[in-house]
Amino acid sequence: MSLVVITDWLADTGAQQHVADLLPAVTEAALIEPGVLSFRVVRSLRDQAAFVVFAEYEDEHALVAHRESAPYQRLVLAGITPHLIDRQAEAYALV
Repeated sequence: MSLVVITDWLADTGAQQHVADLLPAVTEAALIEPGVLSFRVVRSLRDQAAFVVFAEYEDEHALVAHRESAPYQRLVLAGITPHLIDRQAEAYALV
């Protein structure tokens, strides 16, 4: 059963473009990882600081592998997370 993770990010004032600039590389890296079925990031039209990540993984092992990957560590944890003022994630199982 696949696992869907929806993550809301809110970038700090002045960091919105920095976050947006890293997202194509995050998406490209995620999509070539084994077990990542889909990965998409959207940006709010109303609030340019708000981003939502929609990711689908084959299973929980694929999610863990994604979070342990070098691109995730470099681009998300080191590159994006320090510039967020809020980050919420929720995992869902397909029914």
